Amino acid sequence: MPSKLLGLRTVAGRVRALAALVLVALAVLLTVTLTGVGDARDGLRALGHREGPMVVATSDMYLALGDMDAQVTNVLLTGGEDGWLCDPEQGCERSGERYAYDIRREDAQRAALQAALLARDDPERLRTVQAVLDGLHAYDQNVQAAMESGRRRDGPVGTLPPEGVRRYRAATDLMTRNLLPKAYNLTLDGAADVDTAYRDEHAAVRAGRLRVLGAGVALLAALASLQVYLARRFRRLLSVPLAAALAGALVLTVAGASLLATEADHMRVAKTRGFDPTLTLTRARAIGKGLDTDRARQLLDPAQADRYDQMYLEKSQTILYIRGATSLAAYYRELDQRVARATRDGGTVDFGGFYGTRARRTDDAGGLLADYRRYQDHDRAVRTLAEGGDRLAAVRAHLDPDWAPLPHPAFRAHDQELDARISHHDFLRARGVADGDRALGPWTWLPPVAALAIAALVVAGVWPRLSEYR
Repeated sequence: MPSKLLGLRTVAGRVRALAALVLVALAVLLTVTLTGVGDARDGLRALGHREGPMVVATSDMYLALGDMDAQVTNVLLTGGEDGWLCDPEQGCERSGERYAYDIRREDAQRAALQAALLARDDPERLRTVQAVLDGLHAYDQNVQAAMESGRRRDGPVGTLPPEGVRRYRAATDLMTRNLLPKAYNLTLDGAADVDTAYRDEHAAVRAGRLRVLGAGVALLAALASLQVYLARRFRRLLSVPLAAALAGALVLTVAGASLLATEADHMRVAKTRGFDPTLTLTRARAIGKGLDTDRARQLLDPAQADRYDQMYLEKSQTILYIRGATSLAAYYRELDQRVARATRDGGTVDFGGFYGTRARRTDDAGGLLADYRRYQDHDRAVRTLAEGGDRLAAVRAHLDPDWAPLPHPAFRAHDQELDARISHHDFLRARGVADGDRALGPWTWLPPVAALAIAALVVAGVWPRLSEYR
């Protein structure tokens, strides 16, 4: 009965059934191909056009806050309060440090707005963004008060009156215990969103490739069955339209599967060689700025030198972790030995932290490690001067000898090396996304057009045979 209802007892009915099976398989191939293309487009959009750029911008908030704190500390350390507090409307010229502070403050606010866009459906994260903005205002007030007090100082450069020290400590506490941790948490939350989107879409694209191959094989089998049936029943060796349809289906299957494999690679490169290292190195750069600022804090507020030294050690261990180095003296000693071993040909990486992870994964960490060791050598020299009681010489050694209050060249070399690597990895992210978008361009219209052409060839192949039964 079912075969009678389907008309399979007649030759024409069987031809129509096989042709219908081919068209159904073709529709399935078209559907899974377009779905896979859509998944790839969504994954690239998340990495390159939506969440990814927002999170990269948000990570700059952490760096911008560190820049702001460094500008404030160096100005107070060198006595540049007049240029900081200057009002241009009164005919004076503001210092470059104040302009840099204002620019980075705007960067931090802009990044906070990006974080708010990412967190629009998360009330807790929105409250964190608002807390950062409120904290920036409170930080500004403490900085302003510390600058006003520093301008009235009677002692030598590098010392602050008690009220100035109190307001500077308040600003430092607000920055290190409130603003920076909140900014980092916002970046982590945004990065988690990108990780989830990438993981889901990357898995969907890889699964889509397998679905395209499966649907393509089914279509090829259906076309081959139709071709064989027509050849046997009508004693025709080859149907040219069906042969062309078979070739077209093969090309569409291989091209679709190859495209999705390539798109998965573009997404992986954009994520693992672009997005992830950009965030990691941006945090390392921000922590590096914090190192230099902690050394300046120790000189500016010697009453809390032990606390600032501990902060310095903790940040150093985050960048390059050395097990068992519980003091700065031990850290300096072990750092020299371990970096020397790691930078030799075939060297051993026996340290952790950001740089330990990078040294194990790549072979281009030698320059970064060398710059970091030179900076730590410079810090050791500044510490020796400060501990010897020559505080003014320590202040001079901490900063650029020719262009104070710019940071020392040893710090700038390390910072610029990180900046160059961040730019490189962000370029890899953008290029991976652009390459993926470029490859996807024709696939908005190509699969439907190819499917219509194959369907037309199938109809052209079976129509003359069906017309014989009219």
